[in-house]
Amino acid sequence: MAKQIAGADVKKIVIACEAGMGSSLMVTNKLKKKVKAANLDVEVSHTSARAIPEDAQVVVVHKGLAKMALEKAPWAVIIPFDNFMNIPVFDKIIAAIQKNGIIKGIG
Repeated sequence: MAKQIAGADVKKIVIACEAGMGSSLMVTNKLKKKVKAANLDVEVSHTSARAIPEDAQVVVVHKGLAKMALEKAPWAVIIPFDNFMNIPVFDKIIAAIQKNGIIKGIG
């Protein structure tokens, strides 16, 4: 069953990647800027998919690592993406937090 969380409950979003460098770090910075521009009180951090912290509520991960993220963080809402250059799910997450919508993951 897919996990979900109310936008108002989100305090930490994690970008999970394979090695913790390069394009995923740029993705993290992009989301941080969006969160700051929306004036949200949400922490955004970056980690390896093998070491997702227990306080991560929403985990955004490349689709190739989604299965690992599900295994390593079964408590979190896992949201996969396809392309490092364009991640439309960021806008959906921001909108859900602002409007207390539901953020749904895979599972």
